[in-house]
Amino acid sequence: MANPLLDQVLRATRIVGLDIGARGGFTTDLSAIGAAVEAIGFEPDNEECDRLNATVNAGASGLRALRYIPTAVGRADEERMLNLYRARGCTSLLTADPNFAALYARDDYFILDGQVSVRVERLDAVAERFQFTDAHYMKIDIQGAELEAMQSAPNLVSQLLAIRSEVEFAPIYKDQPLFADVDAELRAKGFMLARFPQLHAWRRGTKVRNDRWAPGPIPLSEGQLIHGDVLYFRRPELMAAETEAEQDRLIALALIAYAYGHVDLSGAVLAKAEIARRLRAIANVDAAALVWELGRAHVARRRKQLRSAAFSALRGFFR
Repeated sequence: MANPLLDQVLRATRIVGLDIGARGGFTTDLSAIGAAVEAIGFEPDNEECDRLNATVNAGASGLRALRYIPTAVGRADEERMLNLYRARGCTSLLTADPNFAALYARDDYFILDGQVSVRVERLDAVAERFQFTDAHYMKIDIQGAELEAMQSAPNLVSQLLAIRSEVEFAPIYKDQPLFADVDAELRAKGFMLARFPQLHAWRRGTKVRNDRWAPGPIPLSEGQLIHGDVLYFRRPELMAAETEAEQDRLIALALIAYAYGHVDLSGAVLAKAEIARRLRAIANVDAAALVWELGRAHVARRRKQLRSAAFSALRGFFR
């Protein structure tokens, strides 16, 4: 579906996006606005980081620019032990609680295969070193250490417009912060909870998902909410809109909100008189016409997502 007005705005806009925990590649969450995104992925393994940079093709990924940086982030500039668990996606700076995982037949995920010493840095220090102190968006998934990374970057977080973070609702790792702690931190910084893009429930005694058929006397059961991803936006009512730079930040917020399907937030921001004037000045686009186009584009996108989700759910249930 062609979106000519959006394309004009994307060409006139710059959005710096971070993906902390990007071993599988930079997030596709911003693909709808990728033409405006200068993307930075974090990969602490030097060899893997070099491999990712060698294969970068920003144009093919739909991004304006893409690079990966070889760094790990944490509460302070220090040496830490990284715990390498059997399920590598569970590898963490924190110590897992296998007894808790065993309740849900997942203790094998947390068999410790080894430890390596890694240098971690405060996120604010990394932002200075790699020159992205003006970032607009951050996705972070570092297995329980998300809150300490955020707390190590008060300057960067004060600039961010949107954050997607993995959170836990139960202690997979010992003494880890939980969702309530992350939520309190970000609300105090002027963010509002938008939604949970992903939620994962675990059933006791089996790895089978709650929407899948399991053998034995309990074929179907709801599970306990264990972890997921949460999305926050900066509250636009608390953002100034007097200078051009401030207006550009609000336009960036509207675009990120659209990328996540929150077109109502996009519309509320673009309805501001000063934002509409700025949009006309930088892209020669009428704000009301842009909102109309974004609304229609999201309807088409959502229909496609719903069809795909319905087919996947039916296939899984009858498998």
